[in-house]
Amino acid sequence: MVWKQILKDLRKEWAWAFFYTVVATMIAMAILYLSVSFSSVQRQSAAIRSFIRQNVVMFQMKTVQMEPNPEGAAPANRQQKNPDAVLDYLQHSLSADGKAGSFVFVGNDGYVDKKYTQILILFGQYSTLAGLHYDGDMALFVPEAHREDAGGSVTISGREIETVANAGVQFDLFHPLHYIEPDNPLLSDTLILCTRDFQTVNKMFPWWGLSGEVFGRMVLVDPSDAEIEQLQKLFYEQKGILYTGISTEAFTQITTSASIRAYRLYILFYLLSGALLVILLICNIIRIIETHVAEYTVHHLYGAPIRTIRRRVGGFVLVLHILPIIGIVFVMFRNEMALWYVLPLCMAFVTGLCRFAAVYAGKRIGTMNSLQNLRRDY
Repeated sequence: MVWKQILKDLRKEWAWAFFYTVVATMIAMAILYLSVSFSSVQRQSAAIRSFIRQNVVMFQMKTVQMEPNPEGAAPANRQQKNPDAVLDYLQHSLSADGKAGSFVFVGNDGYVDKKYTQILILFGQYSTLAGLHYDGDMALFVPEAHREDAGGSVTISGREIETVANAGVQFDLFHPLHYIEPDNPLLSDTLILCTRDFQTVNKMFPWWGLSGEVFGRMVLVDPSDAEIEQLQKLFYEQKGILYTGISTEAFTQITTSASIRAYRLYILFYLLSGALLVILLICNIIRIIETHVAEYTVHHLYGAPIRTIRRRVGGFVLVLHILPIIGIVFVMFRNEMALWYVLPLCMAFVTGLCRFAAVYAGKRIGTMNSLQNLRRDY
């Protein structure tokens, strides 16, 4: 009987039910999407703080390509014809005594077991920046999906290398220009090779041209001005392009200041929209109860107890507000968003609204009884 009355009330308010479902779902999903974005930024914040604390300097290419001047052309050409100087620089800078670090992804073209799709090579200081510590010149770390290989050894390109441990479920890869999150499929089946011996690894993968890719992601850890200028000069002599060193702190301030302001405005807008929606929601519940209070009172006059009226009003509010939750669940399912912890909060909020509506309806019926305002011709 109560459910029939709830459906009857819902049919009377179907326009508001549809409007509220659409608007509430849109606002809630916008806030959820922003929270996902902020959670990603939060995961990066630890790496960013670590890079800033260690004074990591990255190198950016200038947008205008520079041609070597005639006086410097001859040395540059000789440098290009004699790549040993570059290899010597990489061997020294990426060693245990050097301050440089870089990383390269190498496809598994038969170098290692087929269960690994690729190999991530962390050169020099980058293993420390990534939170992987080891002794010696070379070590392997396996992903969490293949943790059974930890503690043994793996053969890569005919060379047997000790597997120190698994990288862990929270292993991520940060560079000031991009960030690979822990749950990224790119890292799930990737074998991690850490090395302080560039030339040995370069000979293990002769077809990949590691020196070029290493330069593209090169960083220096707490370098001096002379070391920065040396690497800038090497970039210019080898490629004829001007690269400039910039600290992680300065780069972060330049690139994130505008986006941080935009995200704060987005969050403020959606929070205000959500607060306004809640206020309108409560006002609409009061309006609905005031509109139907005479019907509820007549129902009570003809024998329905107050608790039945409260169940009727509470059930109507529950059905009315369960629709946006269904919409949110549908969108989350379609977008594979693992934010199911939000659902208990939504259900607690809806339960609170049902409780409020039931108590308010009971009090209004009591007010009409005290005013002796009951009429049988309602």
